Order: sequence, then C-alpha cells, then structure tokens
Amino acid sequence: QLRGAGPAIAGINVYRKDNAAMAESIHALASKTTALLEAPSPDVGSIDLDGGFLGEAYGLPSQEMRDAVELVARMEGVLLDPVYTGKSMAGFLGQIMAGRYTEKEAVVFLHTGGSSGLFAYEEEFAAR
Repeated sequence: QLRGAGPAIAGINVYRKDNAAMAESIHALASKTTALLEAPSPDVGSIDLDGGFLGEAYGLPSQEMRDAVELVARMEGVLLDPVYTGKSMAGFLGQIMAGRYTEKEAVVFLHTGGSSGLFAYEEEFAAR
C-alpha cells in the first residue's frame, strides 16, 4: 500500500559496484513516481539493494545469470536478457532460496524487457 508510510524498495544492483550511488538514483526515480501518486517518498536510507549479483562487471555474463535465464525460460516460457533482468532474477532466486521472503509476503519482480538482448549472448547458451 503506497498511502501511508511509502513503498518498501528492495532491489538487485547489477549496474554499479557502488550500492550507495545506485540507491540515490533509485531514490530519485521513486520520489518522482510517488509524487505522481501523491504518496510519501521513501527515505534513501531505506532502499535495500543486494549488490552480490553484479558478477565481474556490468554486461559480463555470470554463471548465476545463465542458470536463472535457463530456469525461467524452461519453467515459465519467459525470456530474460542477460545484462539486467537475468542477473536480477538470479539475485531474486538467490534471495528466495536464502529465505528472505515469507510465503505470506507479496513480492513483485519487475521485468524491464530487453529479451532481444539475449541473442547477442548466443555463445553463452549454445552449449547448454
């Protein structure tokens, strides 16, 4: 519910090694969104980012990303791009397996598109 305390924001940082800078960027976007909804803006310090799924660097494949992209394609028929959404899903699945979320929590994974980028990484999935 956005009316009241403001939204809880948790994410998987797959873009920058600096979580604090990423949280500031997300805070700016969240503040614009909540203003449109006439809802309270979250505090920048309350944005919870997991930076453990970036891998070596932005745009470079990781084994966790490969596994997540393949799993979601096989189980759900949804294609994830290997740069953002594949690594984000790897983080999300890792958080689920670690027990971060309870069965009663409503959690939304935001698929931001980009599945056509999957074809630029054909060699990463050819042997699989």
